[in-house]
Amino acid sequence: MYHKVRIHLTILFTLVTSVLLTALLSVSFYLSARQQFSLQLSSFAGQSQTVVDSISEQNILTADWLTSREKAAGFRIYLWDNDVELFHNRAYSSSVSSVYSGYLPAPTDGRTLKQTSGAADISVGYRGIFPEILYYHKQLVRNNSTLKIYFLQSLNPLYAHVKTSLFLYIALLIGSECLLMLFCWYFTGRLLKPLLDSQISQNRFIAGVSHELRTPLAVILANASACEKAPVKEQKTFFQVIAREGAQMSTMLEQLLTLSRADSHGLALRIEAADLQTLLLETYENFLPLATDSGHHLTIRLPETEIPLCECDSFRIRQVCHILLHNALSYTPEGCSISLFLADGSYEKEISIGVQDNGPGIPTAEQAKIFERFYRGHSEQKGHHGLGLAVAKEIAAAHKGSLKVANAEGGGALFILTLPLRYNPS
Repeated sequence: MYHKVRIHLTILFTLVTSVLLTALLSVSFYLSARQQFSLQLSSFAGQSQTVVDSISEQNILTADWLTSREKAAGFRIYLWDNDVELFHNRAYSSSVSSVYSGYLPAPTDGRTLKQTSGAADISVGYRGIFPEILYYHKQLVRNNSTLKIYFLQSLNPLYAHVKTSLFLYIALLIGSECLLMLFCWYFTGRLLKPLLDSQISQNRFIAGVSHELRTPLAVILANASACEKAPVKEQKTFFQVIAREGAQMSTMLEQLLTLSRADSHGLALRIEAADLQTLLLETYENFLPLATDSGHHLTIRLPETEIPLCECDSFRIRQVCHILLHNALSYTPEGCSISLFLADGSYEKEISIGVQDNGPGIPTAEQAKIFERFYRGHSEQKGHHGLGLAVAKEIAAAHKGSLKVANAEGGGALFILTLPLRYNPS
C-alpha cells in the first residue's frame, strides 16, 4: 500500500511539474530563437548599409574588395550596373547560388518577400512557412549610371545554431525530468514517512495492547470458571485474583487513554500555581508504607530555602512521581535506597524533580528505549506493562518540559523531570 501510494504520487508530481517545466523551457527557447533572429536581422541591416556607404564613396570597385566584404559579413553581394551584372566570370564569381535563386532581381517561382518591421529596406524571403533568406536592395545613381546592389544572406547557419540549441534544450529537459523524478521519489518518501511510522506505531500499539490484555483476561476467565466449581469457602481466593487482575487492567487502560489523548494533542492540563515541596512530601508519605513493606529505604531531600511556585498540573506531576517511584520499588532489589528530591538550582526559569536509586541501573543501550510504549527490556515484572514511562514522558512534553534518565555516579538509575516555572502553551 505504501509503495503504491508513493509510486502514484511520484508519477503525479513528476507529470505536473514536467508539464510546467516543458512550458517554461519552450517559452524560453522561443524567446531565445526570436532574439537570435532579431540580432541576425539587425546585424545584416547594419553591415549591408556599411557596405553601401563604402561603395558610394569609392570610384573603383574590385572583386577582391567585394570578396573580403562578403567573408567578413557572411552574406552575398550582387551588383548590376545599368542592368549588367558586374564581375561575371571574373575572379569574383557573382553567379546566383541555388539558395538565392528566384530572389534576383525580383522574387519569382512562388517565393515571397516579406517586409520586416524594425529594419528599413530589409525583407525576409520565405519558401513555405519558414524564412529562407534576408534580402536587402539598394540603388545608387551616379553620372547617368544606375548601380543596383543586392545583399542576400541565408538563414541556414542560424537554423543550424537554433537546432543545436534545441537539442541542448531537449537534453536539459530530459535531464531535468530525470532529476525531478528522483526528487519526487525522495520527497514523497519523506512526505509519507510520518504516515508510515504512524501506521507501524499503530500496528505495534494494537499488537502490544492485545498481548497485554490477553494474559489478565485469561487469568480472569480461568478464575471465574474455577470459581463456579469451587466451594464457597474457596471462592474468596479466586475473587481476589480476579480483582487484582481487574485493577491491573484498569491501570493499563487508564495509561492507554492518557497516551491516546497525548497522540491526538488532547491531553488536557489543569494549570495552577503548585507548591512542589508539598506535592513531594505528600507523595513521599503515600509511598513510605509501600517502601517499608517491600524492604526499601525511601528518603526525601528538599532545599532549605523557599522555592517559587510552579505553574503545572499538580495531578499529572504527582502521576509522574508515582510512576517513577513505583518503577524504582519494582526494579531494585530489596534493601536498596530510593531518594525523591528537588534538584538544586537557581529556580529562575525551571525546576527539576529527581528520583534516584542505588540498584543495578539501566544499561546505556536501553536508556533510549525505555520511554517507548510496551518496552520493558529484559525485565518481566508483574504489573508492569511498559507504559508508565511513556505516559510520564508525554506528561513532561505537555508541560513543555523534559524527562531524562541516566546512571547515577554511585550506581543505580537517576530520572530527572524538568519543568518550566511559567507554563507557556505555545
